Amino acid sequence: MTVSPRLLAYTAIALPLTLAGCATAPAEGSIRAALPAEAGSAAFAATDLAAAQDAYDAGDSAALTILLDRLRNRGVRPLDPDGEQTVDRWSQAATESGPPLRGRALGPGFLRGRLKPEELRATSQIFLAGKPTEISVAGGKGQPLRLRLLDAKANVVCERDPAYGRSCRFTPIFTQRYSIEIANRGANETSYYLVFD
Repeated sequence: MTVSPRLLAYTAIALPLTLAGCATAPAEGSIRAALPAEAGSAAFAATDLAAAQDAYDAGDSAALTILLDRLRNRGVRPLDPDGEQTVDRWSQAATESGPPLRGRALGPGFLRGRLKPEELRATSQIFLAGKPTEISVAGGKGQPLRLRLLDAKANVVCERDPAYGRSCRFTPIFTQRYSIEIANRGANETSYYLVFD
């Protein structure tokens, strides 16, 4: 079998260019740590939000762009003004990106906060009877956070410690207000992203 000189010349030029193009995109693992097989959409959103904060802090606009696009494609939306301001800062720092994430349409919503070492923060949310629910939390730079979900009678419905990449999934029997506790188990202050889906 003979190979034409023209094909060899084309391959010699095209192959290095193709490989160079592949090398410019950050690998998935360099953007977000591997998640357990059972990780749900809220866990993916929470870890992507934490990774976006890390990319922003590191000045990595290429990774930030990828993460913002992934969050948009999942329909992730901020639920409070602090989250909107954070996403606005990220969008300005990204190399190229779509429209900012604003308001909650369909898809997961998130709250952003900060915790000092050993600090516990509690919030509440009404979950509807019969509607499958998933919540997850992730901290910047993989900080060890604990997530605990309590029903109206203070019974533990779910606890994840460490919470990174893990979700609490349940279907409430009754519509009621649930308490959500987030604890910083690490030695450093950290941002966290609490995602509801």
